Amino acid sequence: MRKIISLIVTVPCLAFAVQSEAFESATTSAGGMAEDLRVPESKILTDYLWTKGAYGAAKSRMAVVKKSTVASNFVTAHSSPVVVMPTINTTAIFWGTSWAATNTTFISDKIAGLKYFYSNLGVSTYASTVSEYLPGSFPLAHSLVGYKTDAATKSSASPTAVLTEVCKLIGANNIDPNGYYPVYSDLPRGSANYCAYHSAGQCYAGGTTVQFGFFFNLNNDSGCDPKSPYAPASGSTGAQAPLFPPSGSTLVTQSQGLAALINVTAHELAETATDPVYFPRTGSAYWAGYFDLAGNEVGDKCAWTFGPSNVPGSTAGTVMVGAYDWKLQGEWSNQAYSSQTGYDSLKGCITGS
Repeated sequence: MRKIISLIVTVPCLAFAVQSEAFESATTSAGGMAEDLRVPESKILTDYLWTKGAYGAAKSRMAVVKKSTVASNFVTAHSSPVVVMPTINTTAIFWGTSWAATNTTFISDKIAGLKYFYSNLGVSTYASTVSEYLPGSFPLAHSLVGYKTDAATKSSASPTAVLTEVCKLIGANNIDPNGYYPVYSDLPRGSANYCAYHSAGQCYAGGTTVQFGFFFNLNNDSGCDPKSPYAPASGSTGAQAPLFPPSGSTLVTQSQGLAALINVTAHELAETATDPVYFPRTGSAYWAGYFDLAGNEVGDKCAWTFGPSNVPGSTAGTVMVGAYDWKLQGEWSNQAYSSQTGYDSLKGCITGS
């Protein structure tokens, strides 16, 4: 859900124009720049996923809008032709000193669980929740390329710093045009009003667009916790126990930190697919996909709502990806809203069931 406020963030050798939320908390500085960031100016556009508390007020306003005009509830294309990402190749990045291999308590099951989720998402019916926005109405074609860990440097929530980290680890000239680079930080959310964001920029002016995401450390964070029935309660003694089972196990439990990350991961991936940032050869970058009149994307309109399972007989509010159930929000469907077949008060959210 975006608010348009422009500011300039200046760091050594590089200046970024950043589009930010009005209530975004101050973030840490970008720190040292990668050697392959060569051109002195680029732009970043950022869209934030609010916490449950911050989203509550926005959802109430959505309900009022629904009563006033039906048209305002549809997400519509904001470029012609519309720019979406029907194919996404994900490279996950784990950034921050807490991701050191020896810190098994912090890592818990998060790396294993996220790798599993990304590896199996493309063959899940959940990938079909965004089909109507993609060419041919095909499900999102998603694959996990791999993952990288940087435990040598402190992480930051600043979009400027996150982009810099991606460019450093991947290499400015190695960015995949179909790539998505979600960065999982070890920073707790603190007073920030958002849990995660998706964003885009360029390693250097005129370079390949870098579609990336950022995720706080959500361990014991009740404001960003979907309260999965398969995870211990936030703040409990066993909340971060490494419960995600090894391959071949029949267990379906996971730590609370992993369960929280998986839910916001699904939100940001769906929005990256349906509303990526486009950098034209001339002019300013812009959001090139689908969002409604208030700037809400497909994930925003269903954030913190949980509908029927995509597998008959499974627990309501959960979605099966691979062999495991996850507590996942739905994604907005214009078609479901039109036919009133979706769930939630706006009747437009679907889970791929």
